[in-house]
Amino acid sequence: MLNNSSDGDLLNREEPQPIANTPAPNGPSLPPVEHLARVERGASLSSQIFWIFCCGAFVLGLWQLGPIVAERYQYSVSRGKAMAEYEIAKMALRETPLTSVSFAYQMVAQKIKPSVVSVDCRKSDGHGQGSGVIISADGYIVTNRHVIEDSSLIRVTLHDRHEYEATLIGEDDETDLAVLKINAQGLIPAEWGNSHELAVGSIVWAIGSPFGFTQTVTSGIVSGKNRLTFDERTRTFRNFQELIQTDAAVNPGNSGGPLVDANGKVIGINTSILGESYMGISFAVPSSIAEFVSVQIRKNGEVQRGFLGFVPSIVPQDKISALKLNDLNGALVFRVTPNSPAERAGLRVNDVIRSWNGEPINDYNQVYNLIGVTPPNKNVSMEILRNGQPLVLDVTVTARPLDLQSR
Repeated sequence: MLNNSSDGDLLNREEPQPIANTPAPNGPSLPPVEHLARVERGASLSSQIFWIFCCGAFVLGLWQLGPIVAERYQYSVSRGKAMAEYEIAKMALRETPLTSVSFAYQMVAQKIKPSVVSVDCRKSDGHGQGSGVIISADGYIVTNRHVIEDSSLIRVTLHDRHEYEATLIGEDDETDLAVLKINAQGLIPAEWGNSHELAVGSIVWAIGSPFGFTQTVTSGIVSGKNRLTFDERTRTFRNFQELIQTDAAVNPGNSGGPLVDANGKVIGINTSILGESYMGISFAVPSSIAEFVSVQIRKNGEVQRGFLGFVPSIVPQDKISALKLNDLNGALVFRVTPNSPAERAGLRVNDVIRSWNGEPINDYNQVYNLIGVTPPNKNVSMEILRNGQPLVLDVTVTARPLDLQSR
């Protein structure tokens, strides 16, 4: 049986009341929502300060460490590039070694050096020094005329240091060449090359005794052909001395020494430089002329040159149409000497000479030397253009008068 009094007590029991907010010890009491908002604001401010500090530290780090990092990065990139280039070069040199090129240079020098001599002269005004090249096994030597000019004694020193007194066989003022003779046998003569086949850009070597340093070898390229030089004595250009221009180092004392091609053959005799010392522009007498002069001096004691009797000139651009030409090659006949071999052969003013005895004419200055190295009384065919029509003239070359400057 249930106890009624107990049930009544339960029914009469009051509901519990919520506990009132107690005031904060040090301030007024706050509602719960406002208290949480203040806490969140405090945390947000701390977070902002923290991130500002982190950003500042990052910027400061970049400012301090950035250049170092960039430098190290650049160093790594450069080192990586250098290592890559090194490996490529190592592989390329293994497959195509430059030692073969170096070896070829050495072979050229070894072939020509036994033929190169040093020339020392005693002169009234002091001492002269130059170079020369042996052209025969019995002691004939080619050098420059200005090296031995007005000498009372000429001494030649071979590559093996043997010394000989030399005799002057002959000289040619027009080309500044001279031929000497020493009393020796079994010498190693140089081989003549063909300067007509020489192209601009070809590698060449100059050998001689610059400033007395014997057997000096330098190399360069052919910078130009058919160059005219200025004669300081007559204050005129030497029309009969076409030279090879090269950038091979040539200095005082190289005069008379050989300029050789990649086969070790003489394609020129070094004769002059621009200025008082090497400036990258040197000149050499072409082998086609030097060989002719040396043969003439050995045979006759002097040079006998061919003569036709006309004056060539450059083909001007503004006359191409009038002359009915397709290009500027050749030599334009500017004047014909009356009663000369040229007039008798039928050559006329405004004819354009395109070849001489089969040799193409690319520059009008070339004509001077081609005629000059033709022996007198020789018959030669000359191809010309007249009003655009090709013709072949047969001419007979005569000996050139010494006082006449046309051909």
